[in-house]
Amino acid sequence: MEQQTINNIAEICHQQGIEKAIISPGSRNAPLTLAFARYPKIQCYSISDERSAAFISMGIAQADRKPVAIICTSGSAALNYAPAIAEAYFQEIPLVVITADRPPEWIDQWDGQTIRQENIYGKHVKKSFNIAVDLSHADAQWQTYRIINEAVLESKTGVKGPVHVNIPFREPFYPEKNENWQYDHDIKIIENIAGEKRLNENQINELQTALKEKEKIAFVLGQDNYSEEFLSTLDQTSQQLNIPIFADVISNGHSLKNAIHLPDSICMSMIKHSKAEEIPDLIISFGKSIISKNLKLFLRKNIKTQWHVRNHHAFISDPFQALSKQIEAEPISFLQHLNANFSAEFLKLWKDKNREAETKTNQFLSTQSFSEFSALNELLKKLPSNSHLHLANSLSVRYANFIGIKQDGVKIWANRGTSGIDGSTSTAVGHAVTEKNKNHFLITGDVAFFYDRNAFWHKYPYSNLKIILLNNQGGSIFRMIKGPNQQAELEEFFETEQRLDAKSLCSEFGIAHFSAHNSESFETIKEKFLKYPQSAVLEIKTDAKNNQQLFEDFKNKLIS
Repeated sequence: MEQQTINNIAEICHQQGIEKAIISPGSRNAPLTLAFARYPKIQCYSISDERSAAFISMGIAQADRKPVAIICTSGSAALNYAPAIAEAYFQEIPLVVITADRPPEWIDQWDGQTIRQENIYGKHVKKSFNIAVDLSHADAQWQTYRIINEAVLESKTGVKGPVHVNIPFREPFYPEKNENWQYDHDIKIIENIAGEKRLNENQINELQTALKEKEKIAFVLGQDNYSEEFLSTLDQTSQQLNIPIFADVISNGHSLKNAIHLPDSICMSMIKHSKAEEIPDLIISFGKSIISKNLKLFLRKNIKTQWHVRNHHAFISDPFQALSKQIEAEPISFLQHLNANFSAEFLKLWKDKNREAETKTNQFLSTQSFSEFSALNELLKKLPSNSHLHLANSLSVRYANFIGIKQDGVKIWANRGTSGIDGSTSTAVGHAVTEKNKNHFLITGDVAFFYDRNAFWHKYPYSNLKIILLNNQGGSIFRMIKGPNQQAELEEFFETEQRLDAKSLCSEFGIAHFSAHNSESFETIKEKFLKYPQSAVLEIKTDAKNNQQLFEDFKNKLIS
C-alpha cells in the first residue's frame, strides 16, 4: 500500500471543493479514513450505519450546494449506500462515493467481506472508476490522481450527481507508529471551465414565433434547488406576461405571486371533465418531478405541447407525454427572452380556482375533530419564516401538498428522486447538522421514522430539528389507495401494522418527546413543542380508519 498516494486523494478532493466527508468505520478503508480524518481542511463525520451515512451526506450536500465524500469499507457496506445513491442520482446531488475493496485476486474466493464491487451502482451513478491495486509505479499514481480529479469534477459539472471510486487494498492497512505523514499541496489539479448556455438569435426568433400562436401559457415548476435569482425572475416574468405557475409543495414556488400552489386539489375534479378555457395551449416546465398526481393526469390527458428548459439534460424526460422541445439553456436567460403577452383571463381563471380550493380546504379542516390531517394543518400554519421543512414520503408529503404552505421563507425538501421512505430522517439530520442557524422541521410517518432510526446514532450535536411524527400504527396510505384497501391482506401485508411509539427512542438518543392523542392534549403541547429550545419529537397518535374516512370526506368536499 502507498499511503502517500492515498493521502493525496484527500488533498485533491479538498482542492476540488470537497469540505466535508462522511466515514463509516471499517478496517479495509483504514488508509482512506486516516487520510481524510487527518487532513485539517476537511471536516469528517463518523456515521456507523452506511445506509444512514449516505443519506446524511446527501442532506449536507444539499445544504452546502457542494459535493460531499462518503467513505466505507468493503462488502455489504458498499451495498448499503445504494438507496441514497439512487436518490442522489435522480435528485442530481453531488456525492463522491469512495469504497474500499478487496484485491482482485480474492474476489469470488470465499474471502470475508468480499463482493463484486466494480460498477456496483450500475446506472445510478454518473461514472464509476476502479483504482489500481498496486500504486507503487509513478504511472499508477498519475492515473489515480487523474481519476480523483475527474470524479470530483464529474459530480459537480453539468447534471450533478453521485460518482463512484472503488479502491482495492492489500494488507497492511495501518501506518507504522512513527511513519512520516504528509500531503502534497502542489499536487496536480485539473480545472473545468464552462460558460453559460445561451440561445442564439435564430433560436430565440424561432421560439418567439411559436409563442405568437399560443394564447394560454402555464409554467410548471418541478422540484429543484432553485436559486433566489431564478425564482425572482420567474415571478416577474409570470406577472408581466399573465402566466400561472403550477407550483406544488415540493417546488418551493408557494411565495410566487401567480403560484397555483394547490394543483392537486384543483385538478381532482378536472381529470374526467375539463373545459377548453381551462387547458393551456403550451406548458413550459422547469426542474424535475412534481408530486401532484391529479395535475399529472390532467396534463397527460389534455396537453399537446410542452417545452422543458434546463441548463443540462441527463436524459429525455416526458412525464406528461407532450414534450416537443427540450431547451438546453440557462433558465434565467430563457425567461428574459419571453416578450409575448398572454391571456389575462386564463390567469384569472386558475387563480380563482386556487382561491376556491384554499377556501374549501380551510373550511373543511377548521370543522374537523382531531386527526393527523387537521393537526398537521394547525402546525403548518405556525411554522416560523426562514425555516426548512423536510417532508417524508407517502402520506406526509401528500398531506402537506393538499394543505399548502403560505409563509415566505419556508424552504421545502423531500426525497422525491426515488420517493422511498428510507433516509428521510437521515437527510433532514444532515441538513440540521450543516445549517445550524436555521430551524428545521421534519414531517414523517411512523414506518419511515422507525425504519430510519439510526439517523440519530452519532455523536454530532444539533438542537435545531423538530420532528412531527404521524403515528397511526402502520403505513396507512394503503388504506387510501384503491386496490390495497380492498384486499383481505391489507392490515398484515400492506399496512404492516406496528405498535411502537417514539418515547423510548427519544429517551435513548436524548431527544425531547411530546405526545398528543386528542384535541385537548394537542392544544396543550403544540406551542410548547414549537417553542422548545432543543430538538424534539411531537408524536401525533391517531386511528388509521378515522384518518381514512376523514381524507375521503376531504376529497369529496373538494369536488363538490
